[in-house]
Amino acid sequence: MSAAAEMTVRRWILRAEGTAIVAAVATAAIIGVVAMAVRGTTAVPSAILGVGDVAIFFALGTAIDVWVIRRFGMAGLALILGGYALRIALLSLVATALAALGWLTQPFWFAMGAAVTAITWPAGLITGHLMGRWPVYDLAVTMGGA
Repeated sequence: MSAAAEMTVRRWILRAEGTAIVAAVATAAIIGVVAMAVRGTTAVPSAILGVGDVAIFFALGTAIDVWVIRRFGMAGLALILGGYALRIALLSLVATALAALGWLTQPFWFAMGAAVTAITWPAGLITGHLMGRWPVYDLAVTMGGA
């Protein structure tokens, strides 16, 4: 991949991920306010942990997927699926560990934060992708072409 193409891909990924991060932060703020209004201040940390858990899941996924595709091309799809399975297992382990440590005072709000983020993160990615601008070049055609 040329340096210009590499820079374009990097900008595109950063735009999409940046939009998803903004969506996750907005989700954390909204779900935190709703949790506080419904269950008091004890529900807020659980909701924020749910948002953070899923946001880290998706951010790690992008980092792993980009690395695998750059390194192995389309042959790396099996590694991407394996990485997805590993991230799902880690997501479950983190949730279980948080519950065992007593950090989840309101498991329902942890689940709500995680569920809402699982919707808003991909929505942020889609928005970021839609806003992306891809320069298109056709090197086979010359000016004044035939």
